[in-house]
Amino acid sequence: MRFFRKRLKISVNTIGGVITPSSVLAPKIGPLGLSTKKIGEDIAKKTKKLWNNVKVTVYLLIHHKTMKIKIIPSASSLIRREILKNNQDSSSKKNITRKQLLKISKFLTPRTYSLNFNGTIKQVLGTCSSMKVYIDGIKAKSFLKKMKKKILDFNHVQ
Repeated sequence: MRFFRKRLKISVNTIGGVITPSSVLAPKIGPLGLSTKKIGEDIAKKTKKLWNNVKVTVYLLIHHKTMKIKIIPSASSLIRREILKNNQDSSSKKNITRKQLLKISKFLTPRTYSLNFNGTIKQVLGTCSSMKVYIDGIKAKSFLKKMKKKILDFNHVQ
């Protein structure tokens, strides 16, 4: 039996609800003597409900043969989940509402380095732009231009 001197934090990128292949987990977890198949099933079970078919980063916090799974979604994962909540096909025009944009921005605020809430929204809009996602039928770049011209201001919302 191996002795763990410190807590280990292992990150794995996976698709929610899908069992992570052993070939991905084996190089990271195999030397610790833990079962890759069991951990893959645990990750799938934990991500099935909220993150089904959405790519997320999962942190495995390991200490003395015990493991905790922590899910850290990125901005693109949160946007993708909101699109899937709207029950839209990936082939149709991807659209989220302003309310969903604010919800995503509030969730990401503690992790960003922006000085104010508008900065966080701009970061999320940049991600929306790269994913070709519309906000209330408006392109993300147009939405961003309105924010720069001070037509839209969200600092009071936070």
